Amino acid sequence: MSETAKTGRPRRIRHTGRMSQVRIYLGKQLRFFVNQSDWKVLPMAAIIAGLVGMVIRRRFYVSMEGDLVSAFALTCVAIWNGCFNSIQSVCRERAIVKREHRSGMHITAYVAAHMIYQFILCAAQTALTMFVLRQLSVPIPRLGGGTITPWAICDLGITMFLITYAADMMSLFLSSISRTTTGAMTLMPFILIFQLVFSGGVIPLPAWSRPLSNFTISNYGIRAIAAESGYNEMPMNAVWNTLSGMKNTEVGGSVSVGDILDRLDNPTLQQKREDVLVKSYTVGELARVLADPSLGLRDKVVAGVTVGEVLDGMAEDPEYSGNTVNAPLTVGDVVDFLKTNQVIQGQRDKTLTVKTTVGELMEIVGEDNVKEFVMRKTAEASRKPEYERTVGNIVGNWLMLGLFILVFAGLATIVLEMIDKDKR
Repeated sequence: MSETAKTGRPRRIRHTGRMSQVRIYLGKQLRFFVNQSDWKVLPMAAIIAGLVGMVIRRRFYVSMEGDLVSAFALTCVAIWNGCFNSIQSVCRERAIVKREHRSGMHITAYVAAHMIYQFILCAAQTALTMFVLRQLSVPIPRLGGGTITPWAICDLGITMFLITYAADMMSLFLSSISRTTTGAMTLMPFILIFQLVFSGGVIPLPAWSRPLSNFTISNYGIRAIAAESGYNEMPMNAVWNTLSGMKNTEVGGSVSVGDILDRLDNPTLQQKREDVLVKSYTVGELARVLADPSLGLRDKVVAGVTVGEVLDGMAEDPEYSGNTVNAPLTVGDVVDFLKTNQVIQGQRDKTLTVKTTVGELMEIVGEDNVKEFVMRKTAEASRKPEYERTVGNIVGNWLMLGLFILVFAGLATIVLEMIDKDKR
């Protein structure tokens, strides 16, 4: 459209209604999609989803660390897709926008057309991403498993769409403030780094920088995906896998008896003085312990009588079964004995050498017992309230992503409304 008519006066746009202008600009976006190869963002989204899907398909919905890494990776996919959708959409036609605005084009109609077009584009990218993840057998539950909707894949799809659309609107704003496409593409990497580094998910942040994560789209995206996949309900495998890989590692060394005795005054050990190592037993309790078939004592014969018969008689005899056999043995009793025993004190210069492997130490307690204990305790320590699988938590993160969408769309509108004052 030419800027002036033959009279030299600014030429006015014939379609002055906002709705008619929205339709016109939607048609323009469709022509960009077909003629300027904007359609390439769709196969690119499928390729990126395929690469990430191959990485997370054995981790997602498997363990805590797998869920968190997968949530971070999927958030990266969505932000990447959204940023490339609109990073050049305004700056590539900045001169045209300025001219048409002076001729009567409504900025709100222009931005609304972009929002509608980008909404459809983000939805298509999300659908493609979900399809590719399904084809790669990423273990997202097919039926059931959802928190907000009946289907887990639908919950994940909504989250992915909101992240993509929020990143899209962020790039629309960046495109609005950029002079050229080169300037916009130069600015985008810095924004992506900020979004991913300060997401507060996989990369631990120092205390001073943690509040910055509240201003990132990625933070709320990771929270929503981790919550939907049941992060807090999964086992933590990382510590056990590390410990299991150390089975052949040798531990131990040489230490003198004197070194051991000197460490008996350790404050931590002194705090445990009242802890009971061996409880007090009555005759009946001790007899029942010794009569346990796993000890193999019951069938032994002494003077024509089996040990089992003797122990059963002791346990059932009311005259003796209640008598106390021993006083409780505490940590303090053992410490005092070691410190005061003259024989042990006389061996202070003796060196003790103990060498074993991590695997042999685990066998003493039982490898399955160690595995269950380590995985349970590390899972308890790794639980995070922001990843709780609740409707309120997930919807809250969705609302924050929606707020980002509205804020960036509003900022883009404000910036473009002042485009006439731009002398560039």
